[in-house]
Amino acid sequence: MPQIPVPTLPCAKLGIVNAKSGTYYYVQTYTHHYDKEKKRSVRDSQKTIGTVTGGDKYGVIKFKQFFLDEHPELENFIVSWTKDGFSFKLADEEEFSTIIERPIEKKLAGASWALQKLMGDCGIGDALRETFSKYKRHLKLLSLVIYMVIKRTNAMHHYEPFSKVTWLPWSRTMNDGQITRLFQSITYDEVIRFFNALNRNYCQKYGKDFYKRVFVALDSTSISTYSNNLSLAEYGHNKDGDDIPQINYMLVCDEISGLPIYAKVYKGNVVDVTTVKNLLAELKIMHSRVTSSNDKEEFVPTLIFVTDRGYDSEDNLQYYLIHGYSFVIRSMLRSKWVLDVLLENYAKLMDDNSLDTYTSQHMCTAQVEYKYDDYPVDKRNKNNKTTANVYVHMYFDERIRANSRATIKANTAVSRDEYNKLVDKLYEENETVTPEMLSKLKLESSSKQNFVDHYCVFDANGYAKISADKIDEKLKLTGIMVLLSDTITDAKEAHFAYERRGTVESNFQVFKDHLNFDRIYSSSDRTFQGKFLCQLIAASLMMILNTRIRDYEKTTEASKDGLKFSGRSLSRILEDLDTIMLSVYKGGYYFDEIAGIYKTMYKAIGIPLPEAKHKYEPDQDDNLTDEELNAEYEKKDEDLIEIEKEM
Repeated sequence: MPQIPVPTLPCAKLGIVNAKSGTYYYVQTYTHHYDKEKKRSVRDSQKTIGTVTGGDKYGVIKFKQFFLDEHPELENFIVSWTKDGFSFKLADEEEFSTIIERPIEKKLAGASWALQKLMGDCGIGDALRETFSKYKRHLKLLSLVIYMVIKRTNAMHHYEPFSKVTWLPWSRTMNDGQITRLFQSITYDEVIRFFNALNRNYCQKYGKDFYKRVFVALDSTSISTYSNNLSLAEYGHNKDGDDIPQINYMLVCDEISGLPIYAKVYKGNVVDVTTVKNLLAELKIMHSRVTSSNDKEEFVPTLIFVTDRGYDSEDNLQYYLIHGYSFVIRSMLRSKWVLDVLLENYAKLMDDNSLDTYTSQHMCTAQVEYKYDDYPVDKRNKNNKTTANVYVHMYFDERIRANSRATIKANTAVSRDEYNKLVDKLYEENETVTPEMLSKLKLESSSKQNFVDHYCVFDANGYAKISADKIDEKLKLTGIMVLLSDTITDAKEAHFAYERRGTVESNFQVFKDHLNFDRIYSSSDRTFQGKFLCQLIAASLMMILNTRIRDYEKTTEASKDGLKFSGRSLSRILEDLDTIMLSVYKGGYYFDEIAGIYKTMYKAIGIPLPEAKHKYEPDQDDNLTDEELNAEYEKKDEDLIEIEKEM
């Protein structure tokens, strides 16, 4: 049976005429162009090509002869007007069958599939859709995140060619100007609502137990910038050693999975210890969702913040208590009350019976009744009438002290020998050596002289001898770590929680080193907020994938599969998966055959194998010509500029 293609007709619309004789409908073709000043599509001309028979809005079209002469292929079809436009039916279905022409495209899709599935699994995709669905911005942001992960860059000028060969949620390309306008459309309020939606999605996907006792790692890093137009860029303590302005990034993430809980940016000259107060206030806002004008639904998970010494202060400890957040804080031993508790329990900590065999550290805990002001007022002395139980967990690592002692003793021994040579020389050159002469002896190296002064004693003849007591006194607090917590009563549990906080540090390492986000590449504050959100999501996805691979390698199934990931970086795995091609056609899409090592890779990162989709579901865009599509989406892109005004 011969096949004939469905005719391709020009853009058309339906018209109506109300006359005394009755109402009838007619079909018109038209031409149009996009007017950049009016920011909409404008028709140029129109021509009536036929009428709808039967007097109804939808029905068979009776074409005019001139149109039939222009399109002789219509003689084989009965053409009707429907709510979706032209509908074609073969005039003789026994003699002919139709084919729908649609070009088949081949695109890279293996890594994109994995990242899209991952964002769907962990709730990031749902949160983006809930917050940025207007103008389908969530699809565009998802595509930019995938680009950042696969290409390992936040420089956007490579996105356009990337999108032409890669299967993405947003199938159309975006140029630099469109990406800039997309970033500019994202407001700070939307970022807060995104994190709110993300945390609610965690609760729905993982159950309420997920938030009953969540240890979250809190830390920050600095990102340097050469831009002079970013208001947050300031000179500060640059953690990378760059002598240029910086912006600080703060991240709160689940210690075990690496799932992001919250993130923010702040001025580069603000020190870490002063940021906790505002962070906790913002979390209160983020965890509260207004459902109606008179109804406020509180969503407050039980977060236990785990921080290093950079966040240790009396104010921060009290902020946690005031806002109702739990904590595990490493103390710098600056507070007198903490030092007093340590000295009171020093003998107990040093006792051999306090050694924990699993961690190879001495441990002990003291409970303290901590007093604070639960409603502090500026310029008013704190009343400190409210009390809370704070557990002071103390740890001693003998290896750290032994290594420090060996280093000090070795350096002191070298300095002692050189000093005593000076004493020998003094006795050789003088018949009588007085105490005043001995007191003036100094080594040329000031650092070596410090070892003699601090860790040596002198005999009656002025010779230096190493003092074990002085070294031990200097090292009295060496190897000791103190963790403060209001809710963790067991020293071992608190220790494990603190050790797991490396999750957030690993996230920053992924952010800077593996994804090459060590420069901002944003020229204005308006674009910076949106790009920061995409960068955060990209780094979190990498962190989650790394966690899944580590968990997979611990299983017996991994040893059976025989695939070792130790020699493969996650970026290499994504590059390998990205070689899997996708074929797109009118009826859907299908992936290349996936076998061998690629199956194992998907298994290791916890992603199901790509599936084909054969049922073609047309949307409203399928009835538009290419010219109409371009005009429509160019208009939507221009509308992004107006979003901030509507917000």
